[in-house]
Amino acid sequence: MLKRILLLLIFMGGVVGCDNHQFTQLFRNPYIVEIVKLDTIKEDQWYEFKTEIKALNRNQDIVIEFDGSDPDKIRVFSRGSDENFEGGESVFVSTSFPNKEIIFDVIVIDSEGVEYVFEASGLSTGVILHPKTENELLGKTFNKVKIKSNLTHINITIKWISYTGK
Repeated sequence: MLKRILLLLIFMGGVVGCDNHQFTQLFRNPYIVEIVKLDTIKEDQWYEFKTEIKALNRNQDIVIEFDGSDPDKIRVFSRGSDENFEGGESVFVSTSFPNKEIIFDVIVIDSEGVEYVFEASGLSTGVILHPKTENELLGKTFNKVKIKSNLTHINITIKWISYTGK
């Protein structure tokens, strides 16, 4: 009987704790918000999206998925970095865009009007961008995301991921 009660309490704690910020930090569950899904973004045009995203964890990333960002089509390499891959930039290419680099400009604006530039840093199910700033974003609320690309993209999904990390 005592084992059942203990198991029930653990289960209830897990269910209740899933919406708790400290629980999320402790168990490294990422907080993921889909900002927008679009049919198309045109090259060299800014798009602005209103959001209400709180940076619940230590690390913030934006992931941009689009036709051509499938793992078998896209790759990333570093240009201009030293032997430790410091000081360079990440360059993205896809077989869907032969002989062209994929470049995203992303600016995120918090509730106080402060702008943060996000830069491309890696791959997931799409291009991952992280904040260029060294300032801590934890606890801030973000109200706008602005995005521009050098290429026209179709079937775009933009997500915000807040996670604890290692």
